[in-house]
Amino acid sequence: MSELDSDRVPDYFRQRNTVAEWWTPDEGPLAFHYDAELKVLEDVLVIDPAWRVLDVGTGRGRFGAFFATRGCDVWGIDLNPEMVELARETAERRGVSERFTIEAGSATDLAVYAQAPRDLVLCMELFDHLPDLPLALRELRSATADSGRFAFTYVPSESLYGALGNVYRAVKRRWRPQELLISRTYGLTEIRSLLADAGFELEGHWGVGVLCLNAQTRLFEQNWLARALTGLARLEARIRPYHRGRLARHGAHVVGIARPVRGA
Repeated sequence: MSELDSDRVPDYFRQRNTVAEWWTPDEGPLAFHYDAELKVLEDVLVIDPAWRVLDVGTGRGRFGAFFATRGCDVWGIDLNPEMVELARETAERRGVSERFTIEAGSATDLAVYAQAPRDLVLCMELFDHLPDLPLALRELRSATADSGRFAFTYVPSESLYGALGNVYRAVKRRWRPQELLISRTYGLTEIRSLLADAGFELEGHWGVGVLCLNAQTRLFEQNWLARALTGLARLEARIRPYHRGRLARHGAHVVGIARPVRGA
């Protein structure tokens, strides 16, 4: 599996006019796919309004706002200054600015939050872009209360979407080695191992969009093939928004819930 450049990838995500130009999960023909991730959290977690929540890599603030609207106090951080601004706009638009604080920050430096660990720590849509996921997971563990939970997503290499993405990355690395790759995939076994090394135990995982071959908002094109594939994925989502059991690891995205291992 291709590793990510530890210097160039963070630099890319720090810049303006990069990720904010293409990361629009609440809009467009793929919004139903990303809405299903929120449904997993709503169905699986018994949300307590007293929770203190940390949303790492908050992006446009969709997950942080979700918990803030349910009464939780939320802190969101992001590496990208535009995303910080957009998340604040989301908080204002959703009427939760008093409960949703957004600031600049990195998944690999959470020392300030480790001083007061949170009841729920989120790392959604971010694993795939982290050059040093083991380091990030150790930081995320330090910010998670021993009695708390850790929620995350990743793109599985076992999925059709992940497999196609890996073919694309292999071809790009072979023929255009100078171009920056900003994402990668993981297998479920590897995720379990990385979590365990950081002091987490995977409680459960749910797959979103087994038939979603294109879950990348920046690559979507309005042609007949893209529309047909999205229509198939939309039909799947209507029948079953997310999957449990053996099919879960084959979703275009996997939502995981882990608990801290005490003493780790």
